[in-house]
Formats: sequence, C-alpha cells, structure tokens
Amino acid sequence: MLAVLKIALGFIFVIASLGKIIDPAGFARDVYSYFILPSALVGLFAAVVPWIEFTAGLLLMLDIFPKSSALIILGLLVAFIIAIYIDVHRGIEISCGCFDFLFPKETIGWNTIWRDIIMFAMGLPVLFFDGNRINVYGLINKEK
Repeated sequence: MLAVLKIALGFIFVIASLGKIIDPAGFARDVYSYFILPSALVGLFAAVVPWIEFTAGLLLMLDIFPKSSALIILGLLVAFIIAIYIDVHRGIEISCGCFDFLFPKETIGWNTIWRDIIMFAMGLPVLFFDGNRINVYGLINKEK
C-alpha cells in the first residue's frame, strides 16, 4: 500500500512541476495573482518551488528517502491549501497554477482545496509508517 501511495503522490508532483519548470514566467504570474507573497519574492518562489516539487516527487516515486520527501511534499501542500483558502475566502477567482501543463484554465476553489487535502492524506502514511532510507523497492537497502 505504501508503494502505491509513494508512486501516485510522487507522480502527481512530478507532473505538476513540469509546466512550472517549462514556463517559469507563467507560473510567476499565477503566484503573483494570489497577492500573498511580496512582489520581490515571487520570482524566486516561481523559480525554486517547481524544482522542489520535481525532486521530492521523483525521490518519492523511486523510494529514495521517502519520509523526507513526504515531509517536503506535505509542507508544500499545507502552504498551497492555505494560499488557496485565503483567496477563496477573499472571493478572488484566479488560475490555480497547479497543473497548468495539463489544465491551463483551472481556477481555484473548494475542489482544489479538497484535492490538496486528499493528497495530504496520501502522504501521511508515508511520513508515519515508512523509513527514511535509500531502498528503491528492495533493490537497494541503505539506512540513513
């Protein structure tokens, strides 16, 4: 069961990162439209976060330091849920910036909050019940 969760959640984060990596300026516009981060930090956030998503997702899929990868992904999800909630509460209807590669016209709403909560729930068993090792599903087993 943990393997399925790791592969699924890791895959989701790798896919979500691709559009942001390919079009960092577009992702920066999406981030800016939330009106949460100071303008000076938007570019840095848009340049760094997609690579964190990609790396954590890939490592989770490959079963390399899954507990650490899950912790990073869960932290990102908490930030995303809070940011989306703030703008939903404000009544602002903007592009999610979540999966622009696949769904460029997706807007934020309760559906995106619930989706992120479900992904958060997927990561909890990995965080609490998996080890933090380089395992690669039994091919390599190095405790760290």
